[in-house]
Amino acid sequence: MKETPGRGGILRAAPVLVLAALGSSSGAVLVRLAESPAAVTAFWRLAFSVACLVPVLLYRGDWREWKSLGMRETSLLAVSGLCLALHFLAWFRSLDFTSVASSTVLVSTHPLFVGLLSARLLGERPTRREWGGLSLAVAGALAIGWGDFRAGPDPLRGDLLAILAAAFAAVYFVAGRRLRGRLGLLAYVVPVYSIAALTCLLYGRSANLQFAGWSAGTWWALVGLAVGPTLLGHTGFNWALRHVRAYVVSVILLFEPLGATLLAILVLGRAELPGLNTLVGGTAILAGVWISIRSRLLAPDSGGTIQGQGGGN
Repeated sequence: MKETPGRGGILRAAPVLVLAALGSSSGAVLVRLAESPAAVTAFWRLAFSVACLVPVLLYRGDWREWKSLGMRETSLLAVSGLCLALHFLAWFRSLDFTSVASSTVLVSTHPLFVGLLSARLLGERPTRREWGGLSLAVAGALAIGWGDFRAGPDPLRGDLLAILAAAFAAVYFVAGRRLRGRLGLLAYVVPVYSIAALTCLLYGRSANLQFAGWSAGTWWALVGLAVGPTLLGHTGFNWALRHVRAYVVSVILLFEPLGATLLAILVLGRAELPGLNTLVGGTAILAGVWISIRSRLLAPDSGGTIQGQGGGN
């Protein structure tokens, strides 16, 4: 996989990554505000997003890119969509058992999984300095969630679900990194979001969940999840996967628990106020992000745009 210099890629992607991280930060709070079960919340979040993107896809004609896909790429699209759905199902469910801070930071252990998978499947091995930054950031995330491991079975269950969600997110990012070399942004995200939505719908139907009849507040939260965390957040990160390595995108996402915790305090009240371990862990996360990104900026011969047959968006 031939790549252009990493410095140009990350500088080009930086504004989009910052906006995407800000959009994603509202996700956990909006999930808490919605009264719907995890599968229903995930379905409507994805369905509203697809409804917004399909007209643009058809107008631009980006669907024609699908004609060039082989069985391997098509299967990878399905895996990406399935893992996105499983990520949402596990993460949203974890918020029923543990705090916003603990859930979001434990989901943020995905850089470790992404680093391992990228090295194994993409040949994109983090440098020693980047591994140091990744390890420090993940250690910070674990420090924040440590209190829940000692608090009883419910918080522990939430923590385990959040870590499972992190593993699914890692597969989703690595698959996206591979596919974005062949597909433009819309040609990639529309089928992935659609497959994820269908997965959530089938799961919800099998569990006899209610998909309609929710309060106005819940519907607004679902629309907010589509606009902020999905259209701005996930779509922004998927755009960046064409220009920077998967684990760089994954590390940027470590800003999400900090923003999510602050927003949770403002919206949900003092119950979400972080303790000392959260403050210490948050500092470690920021330091790890800085070390990893600085290392990428100082490595001009690695980690940039994927050269592929897909569109340039």
